[in-house]
Amino acid sequence: MNVHVNSAQMQAGAIDFLQGGGQMGQAIRALDWADTPLGPPQDWPGPLKTCLRIMLSSRQPMWVWWGPKLINFYNDPYLAIIGGKHPGALGRPARQVWSEIWNQIEERIEAAMRGEATYSEAELLVMHRNGYDEETYYTFSFSPVPDDNGGIGGIVCANTDDTDRVIGARRLALLREIASRTWDADTVAEVYTLAARALSADPRDLPFALLYRLDGSGTYASLAAACGIEAGHAAAPAVSALDQPLPWPLGEVIRTGRRRAVANLGERFVDLPKGPWSDAPREAVLLPLSASADSAPRGVLIVGANPYHGRDEAFDNFAVLVARQIASAVVNVEAFEAERERAKSADVLALEIEHRRRIERHQNQLLDELNHRVKNTLATVQAMAVQTLKGADAQARDAFIARLFALSSQHDLLTMDNWEGASLEGVLRRALRPWREEDHVRFVVEGPAVHLDPKKALALGMAFHEMASNAARFGALSNAEGRVRASWTVEPDMLHFRWQESGGPAVSEPARRGFGLRLIEYGLAREIAGRVHMTFDPKGLICEWEMKLP
Repeated sequence: MNVHVNSAQMQAGAIDFLQGGGQMGQAIRALDWADTPLGPPQDWPGPLKTCLRIMLSSRQPMWVWWGPKLINFYNDPYLAIIGGKHPGALGRPARQVWSEIWNQIEERIEAAMRGEATYSEAELLVMHRNGYDEETYYTFSFSPVPDDNGGIGGIVCANTDDTDRVIGARRLALLREIASRTWDADTVAEVYTLAARALSADPRDLPFALLYRLDGSGTYASLAAACGIEAGHAAAPAVSALDQPLPWPLGEVIRTGRRRAVANLGERFVDLPKGPWSDAPREAVLLPLSASADSAPRGVLIVGANPYHGRDEAFDNFAVLVARQIASAVVNVEAFEAERERAKSADVLALEIEHRRRIERHQNQLLDELNHRVKNTLATVQAMAVQTLKGADAQARDAFIARLFALSSQHDLLTMDNWEGASLEGVLRRALRPWREEDHVRFVVEGPAVHLDPKKALALGMAFHEMASNAARFGALSNAEGRVRASWTVEPDMLHFRWQESGGPAVSEPARRGFGLRLIEYGLAREIAGRVHMTFDPKGLICEWEMKLP
């Protein structure tokens, strides 16, 4: 396919619709489209020209596929997504450009070409765009575009890259899992066993992991626990001498107290486990099990790196946090075991209390770190949303930002109790706070004390926010006379909740459910494993739900 600028066409204004658009606008203008199934640009149908004009002026990563061959167009923001496939991907059939994921998305493409739009959120797509398979997550929609003849001429798609968010949340969940599982360990051996079980919860980041414990003499290390790989495998010997570099340089890591990467695992070992991927890890990282940078290692953690994401600074920092968290649990139990040995005749209860206090202090430190990271993540999402939605509809933007603030507020409530849960009344009152008036009673809240676990507290907090927000826009809180009564009962292991509005404008069932109503009716029911029912009584909305109590 030849690339050249047809100056005659440019002068004649035949492709004025392709003006601008940065690098990709120039690339589209320069391509000799006469050699493609679409023919010269001046002959392209009006809907295609309109789509391309919108695409080239958009700051959102977008592509357009047109015609029976689904010829590929994309804009400048999409260059980061298509990676090394550019510039050859321009003007080629989409099936050839994205052959590695075609089987996964083909049914949705066919549906779009029949006129049926599709939407996918944070979907895993293993792309091959930079010379290797890569784990990515994207939110995208396939929107059919009519042609001049009343059929479907092509597809337009906007993309959002969720990769960092999904992987970051997954890693944060693993750190919480390690802290939770090692909390009750009574011996060092139990710490290693429980830590390995926790590590097995994240095989995508860590296809395999080995925990080696130093012996008393400091001459060898024994395999204390493993996940994703069988003990006795060539890469998982039961005992390893510290003065030998194979199969792993454990001695070097112990002596230096620094992490060590090992590449080309396929040359060292045969039949390494692949975890959930189609390929085995190519790299591994060895980390000293030290509670801090200047403390003596208790052993070595070996983790296989995700072959579809690879090692980068974020992965190495994550692995360090994992190793230190395990090491901290080991140090705590070692201290307790030493005290127990020295004070066998002392009051055992006092030792247990001190042990629990030490663990609680460590847990609080971990929770402080996790809470800090979550708050930073929410702040980052808020900043990104403000920038991304700067030109969007003001009402939609304000609603999204309000939902972020509501989520942050419920997170603050859980933080006050170290993520052990929250009371139903506390969650409700915090969600209603933005609509509370000092000199005017708008809410009646009554019901017995009920404790919620963190998951249900967050889900109910967001649902209460949506109900109050809807009431402020359309219901009882949209005028000065309206009231909301929120009440609940417990009988005997079921919680029954009722939200009833009165005094507002007449209510009728909406023709279309918006995001807020869908969140309440479907999302809430799923999160609390219960039932939700909405009644659009003309006198005021009634929302009732029930869930089973533990």
